[in-house]
Amino acid sequence: MALSLGCAVHCAVLPVALSAMTTAGLGWVASEELEWTILLGTFLIGSTRLGQSYLQHRRPECLALFLAGLASFVCAKSELFSFSHHEAVFMTLGGVLIAMAHFRNLRLTKACCVPAL
Repeated sequence: MALSLGCAVHCAVLPVALSAMTTAGLGWVASEELEWTILLGTFLIGSTRLGQSYLQHRRPECLALFLAGLASFVCAKSELFSFSHHEAVFMTLGGVLIAMAHFRNLRLTKACCVPAL
């Protein structure tokens, strides 16, 4: 959840503060390496947590939302689309889908009484 929050802050603050960060020597926040690190962390933490929770509630919709969010991230980083601001649209959509997966997973896990194996 903290990584998703960090991603949201990164994506929300970046367009507004890009020029100020460059003059302050904080241009690394806008780097591709940081973005790929956040995406990799999102995948590792999200898939681990959702996989463990799936063993409790056995409901696949959380995994489907998570995979749809990851697919949206892949679309954002690929050159398949050429419309204006395609990266921003797909990254936002991916973040929303992954957040929905985590919130749905949280509800299902709290409602479930079957312990994990």
